Amino acid sequence: MKRKRLKLVGMFVVFVMLTACMLLPDFAGQKRAGKYEPTNSNALPLPHASTPLAEQQIEPHTCGLHAMRSLYRAYGLDPDAFRLRFRLGTDEPAVQIDDETTGTLHPDLYRVLAQDGFATRTIDLDAAQTSDLNKHLAADQLAIMLVYRKTYHWVLLSDGETTGQITVIDSLSDEPKQAALADVLRDALSITLVEPAPTGGALSAADAHALGLAEMSRAYQRR
Repeated sequence: MKRKRLKLVGMFVVFVMLTACMLLPDFAGQKRAGKYEPTNSNALPLPHASTPLAEQQIEPHTCGLHAMRSLYRAYGLDPDAFRLRFRLGTDEPAVQIDDETTGTLHPDLYRVLAQDGFATRTIDLDAAQTSDLNKHLAADQLAIMLVYRKTYHWVLLSDGETTGQITVIDSLSDEPKQAALADVLRDALSITLVEPAPTGGALSAADAHALGLAEMSRAYQRR
């Protein structure tokens, strides 16, 4: 009886391991490929962002990549030099056996921003601190927002053309849109304030990754 139970336990462990290998991302392979390493670029973001320009999205899973590319250009950085598509894992499925789970996830986004000299701060959508968003954007800084439009979708936020307005830069829209703060907050699943980090003040890659995991969990709960 004991031997039979051990055999069953062994079979269960093997099943769990095989299932994990099929479902979880290929972390080891991505690490060997250098996904988690910073670039060799010494360029740092400018203190303030210029007016961001949208990049038009053609592939269905690249909204996060295009939002980040627009953000980097606004802060004076060349997104190609920072290898954003590879380092964000844009084309890597979150579930290995499902090719439709590609795209940009919070942990990768936060890690890459920290590695490249940015500081991030999440807006608590359930608390009375949402006025921080207007103040942040009015100081010529940017924010990145996750919404749900038939699927999860990333957009970039900047200061509005008039008081009380927010500019939404969307890779699926030809032109930026003006929106009221209340409308932005109604659609938001997650809002992350982005600005250049003070010298030596950027989070470690591990801490930024953990912060991104926590925010991703909150975003999915709101959905």
